[in-house]
Amino acid sequence: MIRRPHPHEIKLLPQIENEADLRYRRVGLGRVVDMPSASLGSLEAGRREGRLWVAVSPLNRPVGFALMKFPGGTAWLDQLSVLNRWQGKGHGSALIERTEAGARCLGHRTLHLSTYRDVPWNALYYARLGFEEVPRGEWPHVFRMQAMEENSHGHPSWRRTIML
Repeated sequence: MIRRPHPHEIKLLPQIENEADLRYRRVGLGRVVDMPSASLGSLEAGRREGRLWVAVSPLNRPVGFALMKFPGGTAWLDQLSVLNRWQGKGHGSALIERTEAGARCLGHRTLHLSTYRDVPWNALYYARLGFEEVPRGEWPHVFRMQAMEENSHGHPSWRRTIML
């Protein structure tokens, strides 16, 4: 089930992100694990503004979340994280569907995201869900700015792609 998070659940979401990020060590991206998770302030703002959703277990406990932001007025899947033991059960795709619906409700035709192009659970996963890579030469200014921000946080730009 996908729903909006309750205020007391916000503090759980960085823990979910940190645990989900542990998989990156297996593919030589240990630096992802060391990056700061989404801030409580950013998550709380997303909750209040209707841009944050959680996937919950049968016991109604958060096991994943999606946060949408609007850099340059573009609907952007800023963070998608699902606890490792809950991956492969449809939570990620359900969160993406809910985020896309949220973007459409706010007048956006497309949800954008950036991801690792060479990590199996990233670009290939999004492609299976219908996202397409945007060639670098066609990136508008807002995409280039997003890539520069990610690079400043330690994401190697040559391994990243933007999809819509």
